[in-house]
Amino acid sequence: MKTKWMCMILMFALALNLSACGNRQENGNSSENGAINIEPQSVEDGSSENTGNESSEMNVIDLQDNGTDKNIMVVSTVKDSAFSGKVSGCYYAGGSRIIVAADKLYLYDMGKGETIASADISMGDLCIQTFTGGYFVVGQGKAGGGNASFAASESDGINGYILNKDFAVQDTISFSGLLSDDFIVQITGIAVSQDGKQVAFGGLQGLYLYDTSSKKVRTILDYDEDGRANNIGIVSMDSLTFTGNNTLVYVGTATDISNGGDGFSVYGTVSTDSANITITKKADYQVDTEEIQKGGNLLAMPQSFNKNNGTLLMLDTASMTEKMITFSSRSEGKDGVYCSGQGKYVATAILEESSVTINIYDTASGKSIHTEIVQDSNSAYFMRVPQILILDESGTCIVVLGRGIDEVSTLITTFGFVG
Repeated sequence: MKTKWMCMILMFALALNLSACGNRQENGNSSENGAINIEPQSVEDGSSENTGNESSEMNVIDLQDNGTDKNIMVVSTVKDSAFSGKVSGCYYAGGSRIIVAADKLYLYDMGKGETIASADISMGDLCIQTFTGGYFVVGQGKAGGGNASFAASESDGINGYILNKDFAVQDTISFSGLLSDDFIVQITGIAVSQDGKQVAFGGLQGLYLYDTSSKKVRTILDYDEDGRANNIGIVSMDSLTFTGNNTLVYVGTATDISNGGDGFSVYGTVSTDSANITITKKADYQVDTEEIQKGGNLLAMPQSFNKNNGTLLMLDTASMTEKMITFSSRSEGKDGVYCSGQGKYVATAILEESSVTINIYDTASGKSIHTEIVQDSNSAYFMRVPQILILDESGTCIVVLGRGIDEVSTLITTFGFVG
């Protein structure tokens, strides 16, 4: 853990580095020239390596150019003493609240700096959505996790939980038991309606709707029979979101009905009442359907890793209009693209051996508005893509590192920015 006098040393180190880095880009967006090598310290043993559940603090370097000298600030991590077990992820929960997944799910208020509720749910990969009356959690079941009444019926099954605003479970859905002749393969292809009364989900053969009151499932459309338009046939709907209680926006994969060939990414709308479908193919842009994120009315649709060229396609689901953002470099985006809770901002991560550079963009203007570098001497934290959350209202960015690496504890650090 850093001692207080480290701030003075860091300021002196910054002055030395600035004098030696005359070739740094003026806007501070260069991760190659903007990084400052600072070794974190621990009060206990002088090392930054962390295992188990011990809290840690990391270096956060502010490279935002606001016409004054660039500043360096040390920002404390969220203390994991508020949670039990290794943190496996953090998720936006509206306003200043986030949901933290560890041995169970915790509802955490960033403004108060405390856990305000918890639910005895433990899963592997998961997605969390907010709706008018609460939260919808869906993920892969994890054997032995959580209370028996909430545990997955199958260790590898997909399960969903509807929780109210007080974080109490109102309904449990075992998706593996809903269909007798189809399978669900992606948790991103499951969405709750804005009133929390319906859950739509895509399978290998069709699109379905679950009614939370009657507990019944009906087929919205069969891909082979109804999932066709403009000579394009739907193969899968990998990401779903409600834009109203009777309309879905999807992103998925399709093929050319006449020529066949390789699949390509598409998006469109589906009416849950009439099954009317629209299909749009974006030329020269292949969406990574597992990485789509929603913020407010915006869908951020990152490109597939092997097609990345430094651009991001965004879709306004209210008007169904496209917007393209161009990042500062063509390589940006391959290490992660992240949309804020309300869709006002997107961030990119650029991984280096012992640091990650985070660039934040304003979605309205497409301009880069803030750059931050997070460093640690333990390079293991930068071997995998981080998780980044942006809270629009407070201008807060949360960076989660090491959540998928068993050998190290999860590090969570925050920094502020001005939109």
